[in-house]
Amino acid sequence: MKPIISILLNLALFSSLFAQQGLKAEYYNGTDFNQKVATRTEGNIDKSWNDIPPVPGLDPHNCSIRWTGKLTAPASGTYTFSAKVDDGIRVWVGGVKVIDDWKLNDNGQFAGQVVLREGTPYDLKVEYFNALVEGEVRLLWALPNTQTPVVVDSKFFSEKPKPAASQAPAKVEVKKDKPISNSPKPTPKVNPPPTKPEPNQQPAADGGAVALHRDTLERYLPKNVLFEQGKSIMLDKSKPGLDHLASFLLRNPKLNLTIEGHTDIIGDMDMNNTLSGERAKVVAEYLASKGIEQTRLEAKGYGSSRPLVTGNSKKGYPENRRVAFIVH
Repeated sequence: MKPIISILLNLALFSSLFAQQGLKAEYYNGTDFNQKVATRTEGNIDKSWNDIPPVPGLDPHNCSIRWTGKLTAPASGTYTFSAKVDDGIRVWVGGVKVIDDWKLNDNGQFAGQVVLREGTPYDLKVEYFNALVEGEVRLLWALPNTQTPVVVDSKFFSEKPKPAASQAPAKVEVKKDKPISNSPKPTPKVNPPPTKPEPNQQPAADGGAVALHRDTLERYLPKNVLFEQGKSIMLDKSKPGLDHLASFLLRNPKLNLTIEGHTDIIGDMDMNNTLSGERAKVVAEYLASKGIEQTRLEAKGYGSSRPLVTGNSKKGYPENRRVAFIVH
């Protein structure tokens, strides 16, 4: 029996010295790691989804994920890490933040560069959140002297082992942290409570929040709503865009809409405040005529108090004469 016991002990010791290939993935409900629902090992970071979550029990439209482990560089040189996300992401390599864009994005792409040494294991941490509709997260890198980014393969990952007392963490030289593109969604601040649905949602039969439709919000928000000059009479060319928005709201009965009217600084301030409110109300009434409940619509007028463009105090900027939409 003794030889068998010895072999088993040696196998246990051997397996403890080598971490499992891949990254430790922790899934949470809530956009700020509020309520853990699953932990597993994954070979890469390359996911996208609509209504079906990547793990059971996860709210696909209100969640966050954290990956941790070790990353070993196959060659020495400058590596360009990039990420394609919907919505927010943060990436650390060797304890240094390489990518940081922790806000709502619609298919945003971001990149940063670091210098790594061949064969050296570096601590890797990736944090991601999704809020509203579909989710997407991909972590890629371009190796030294290459231009094409590829998804980081599992053979370069290992779950982080317990460090020996004499081991110092590997250091990296930060080259750059640059956003490639940035298209923030016009939605309110995200960070809902972890244990209850949003105010405009009702619990589903299984206790979870009602899933939103997979449509992307930006496709349904009108770009321009036009009126006769100085009046609250909406032009017919604005109606197709509002019809599109109405169809989206009808398919997503748990969503509400705030309509904001804005003007430039030309003219009487009180009249501008009144006009902006009347225009927002006209839009709300049009959407209501398409079957949207009045209780889901709120119209507000801000006059010239919230300009998009500022500069010459006597100049009117067309960009400031607008109707804005906030879905919540």
